[in-house]
Amino acid sequence: MTNYELTYLISPELNEEEIKDFSQKIDSLVSKTSKITKPEGPRKITLVYPIQKKGEAFLATFEFQSSPQEAENLKKGLEKEKNILRFLLIKKRGVEKIKKRLRPAPTIVSAIKEEKPRPGKKVELKEIEKKLEEVLKE
Repeated sequence: MTNYELTYLISPELNEEEIKDFSQKIDSLVSKTSKITKPEGPRKITLVYPIQKKGEAFLATFEFQSSPQEAENLKKGLEKEKNILRFLLIKKRGVEKIKKRLRPAPTIVSAIKEEKPRPGKKVELKEIEKKLEEVLKE
């Protein structure tokens, strides 16, 4: 099973009851073959730019676990819905995979720690200032 996230915009022409029914329809469409993990109900938002000549929409999103085949079928079903202005179906990566790909950014402290002064030798303020300038230039 793969983790997915679905976010979609519902047309503002529907009234509140129709929006709840439509949202439940989408939820039931997904829950037939998948397991919904994080549902977030529709809420009204103002769009930054008009979509299909509409300045407002209802935003709904949820995460679910499904097979890639079922996710593709869901995508095809959502494309046929006239009340959906736009939707985004993404495959979520696991946190472990993301952490493996990220490298920690070098910090001033780690750059200074690379050159440790010898025991008994005091570090001059000028040396620290030079090191800081080198780090900040990068």
